[in-house]
Amino acid sequence: MTNTSNRSVERAFKIVDELAENGSGGVSDLAGRLDMPVSTVHNYLQALVATGYITVEEKEYSTTTRFLEVGNQQRHRLEIFKVVSDKLQDIAAETGEHVTLMIEENDQCVIVAVQEGPDAVNLFAYPGARMPLHAAAPGKAILAHMPEDRVQEIIDRQGLIEMTNRTITDPDVLFEQLERIRDQGYAIDEGERIAGMVCISAPVLDKSDHIRGAICVCGPQSRIDEERREEIADIVKRSANVTQVNLDYV
Repeated sequence: MTNTSNRSVERAFKIVDELAENGSGGVSDLAGRLDMPVSTVHNYLQALVATGYITVEEKEYSTTTRFLEVGNQQRHRLEIFKVVSDKLQDIAAETGEHVTLMIEENDQCVIVAVQEGPDAVNLFAYPGARMPLHAAAPGKAILAHMPEDRVQEIIDRQGLIEMTNRTITDPDVLFEQLERIRDQGYAIDEGERIAGMVCISAPVLDKSDHIRGAICVCGPQSRIDEERREEIADIVKRSANVTQVNLDYV
C-alpha cells in the first residue's frame, strides 16, 4: 500500500474515532476538531456513508451499528468468550458486584463481556471499551503472564499514563507488582483506574500457560474490605481455573 493510501486510511479512521468518541458532528465542526480541510472531511464522510459505517441526518454525521455487528462477530470468534460468557452471570450473582471478561489487544486491555450483580455500581463499562493495561487489575493480571521483554515493549510504546493519583507510573514498581501477582495468582487495583473502586482479577491461561484474558470483579472500596477481597480473589481464581480447563475442549 502506498503512503498516500496509508494516509487516506488513517484520515478515514480519525474521522470515525472522532465521531465514536464525541458523537455526531457536521462537516465544518469535524474539520475544526480534526484540523483538516472542510473539503477533505466532506469527501471522506461521503465515502464512509456509502460503506454503511457512517450515517447522515440533517447534515449531522454519526457512526452506525455496523461497528457493533463487526465487533460482535469478532467477539463470538474468541474461544475465551465462548467458554466464559455464560459463567459471568454466576460470578455476578455470587459476588453481587460488577464482573468483566477482558483480553489484551494492541497493547490495551479490552472488555469482551460484562455482567452486573444486584449491588453493582454502574461503571459505564461496555464490550469494546479499552483502558491501559497497567492501570487495571485485569490488565496487570495479563501483563504478569507475558514475557518481560514484551511488557517492556508495551511500556515503551504506551507509557504509564496516570489515571488517578494511585496509578502505577514507575516501571520498577510495576515489575515488582507483576511478580507478586504471579505468586499470589490474582491482581488487585485500589483506585488505580477509578477512584474509590477496588478491582480483583485472575488471569486465564491455556494448557500451554499462554495468557488468554482475565476475569475481574469490581466494587466500591467502602464495601470490599480485606475479608471480602480474599473471598472475591478465591472466586475469580476458581473461575479462571475452570475456564482454563474448559478451553481445552473448545
